Amino acid sequence: MKIDPRQIPESGLTLQGSLPVADYAIPAENITGWNTLDYSLQVSRHGSEITVTGTLGASFQIQCARCLDPIPWQLAIKDFCRIVTVPEDAVADLTPLIREDMILSMPLAPRCELDSAGRCPRSGREFAPGKDDFAEKRRALVWRDLDQLKREN
Repeated sequence: MKIDPRQIPESGLTLQGSLPVADYAIPAENITGWNTLDYSLQVSRHGSEITVTGTLGASFQIQCARCLDPIPWQLAIKDFCRIVTVPEDAVADLTPLIREDMILSMPLAPRCELDSAGRCPRSGREFAPGKDDFAEKRRALVWRDLDQLKREN
């Protein structure tokens, strides 16, 4: 997305629409159905700087890290805010800034919500933590260490 600061009125500019995700080279090995990024942005100019605030969002399916089934996912960046210095007679390119925020907002290990019995809503498989679960053991050690610090102080 490119913005020409000379075309921003003094009262500011409102931009809304959709951008093709293909322009942003997002790593999408486990993502399906993500074609566009919706945006609603407010742009204002102050001398050689432009301020861009607003929201970015998209809906798609991503592979669950637990059951490996595709699950619906909503990407929502509600506080996009950037201040860009633009040289005279140049155009501001927001593409790398938007891409960075999208990548940072992506989940590292997306998971479907398990029911109260620890079953996957899609496959029905049970994922209740067991006694040999490494993550549970690690959490227990972390809390033990924190409790120890609390007692020492």
